[in-house]
Amino acid sequence: MEVRRVQKFGKSTLMVSLPAEWVKEVGLSPGESVYLEVDEDGSLKVYPPNMKLQNATKEVKVLLSNNIMPEIVTRIIYGLYILGFDKIEIESKDKLFSEDILRKVKEAVRSLIGYEITVQNVDYIQIQSFLDPTKYTMTSLLNRLINNLKQMLHYLSLGIKEGSRTFLQETIELEKEVDRLYYLALRQLLLSQSNRSLAYMIGVKRIQLIGNRILIKAIEESADEISEAATDLLTLTPQELEEVKNYWNNMFDLIEQSTAIIDHTMKVLAKEDAKLINETMEELRTLRRVLISEATNIENSTSNIKNYRILIAIRTVNLRLYNAIRRMEPIVEIAFNRSLENTKEIVID
Repeated sequence: MEVRRVQKFGKSTLMVSLPAEWVKEVGLSPGESVYLEVDEDGSLKVYPPNMKLQNATKEVKVLLSNNIMPEIVTRIIYGLYILGFDKIEIESKDKLFSEDILRKVKEAVRSLIGYEITVQNVDYIQIQSFLDPTKYTMTSLLNRLINNLKQMLHYLSLGIKEGSRTFLQETIELEKEVDRLYYLALRQLLLSQSNRSLAYMIGVKRIQLIGNRILIKAIEESADEISEAATDLLTLTPQELEEVKNYWNNMFDLIEQSTAIIDHTMKVLAKEDAKLINETMEELRTLRRVLISEATNIENSTSNIKNYRILIAIRTVNLRLYNAIRRMEPIVEIAFNRSLENTKEIVID
């Protein structure tokens, strides 16, 4: 470890010179900016501005046989995307892709932000990433995820109120966008592990890497539950869906409460107020108790329903909301832990 003396410059500025060998190695020139990061242990890290540009392009070749299950192609492409691969070459061992494999490749690429098919032949496909990871901060991705989640609840409510299959289908389409953002956020987190300059620029602290992964997974799973609620309702006939409208008022209140608590959950994540976060945690638990209580009382309150399919659909929506809210609890727990990260003294009034 090299030791350098801190020198005074002017009345109040302290300076440390940069090692000449390091400056030469990273190609730093006078007038350029460097990135500074204070690590969790109090140490200071210096990153050159061109560090984000010098990462080698990650490439991989995939050889496929038509005998494989087509679903594995989707999982491979998703996995390579998350791991930060910029170029994927897929070749057929049978000199011709089957229709199922070709369809799965195209579907996977369309569902990933920044991936495009740049070359396609009967036996060869090239996928290229056109992402600039510095443009996607973790805060902006989390905000987009949660906004989509709230929009899903809004369309679910409209679908029930209007007996509209279109609004329910829009709920499902929004869940696909949540998935796209989830995979992008996961890719950003994994890239941040190996590129601390990128981590600094997109706002990912080393100590928060695991927490951020739990955050985005919680939102993605909550969106899955709401999407499943819409899917359950779409199994009803138009006439049955019309009858569900009669119970919209009660369901509207529960959906509105769910939307509000999800909004509170994400807002406290940005605060360092342990008392406020604890109140939000109690709100979550209270709403969960209300939802599970409503689910058990539905059969009594809907005893006049002769069609058992409608009764099951209404009860299922309630349980899906319960599960969606339950997914939010780890977010509040993470918010509470983060509020204590830099604390020197804790005072609870």
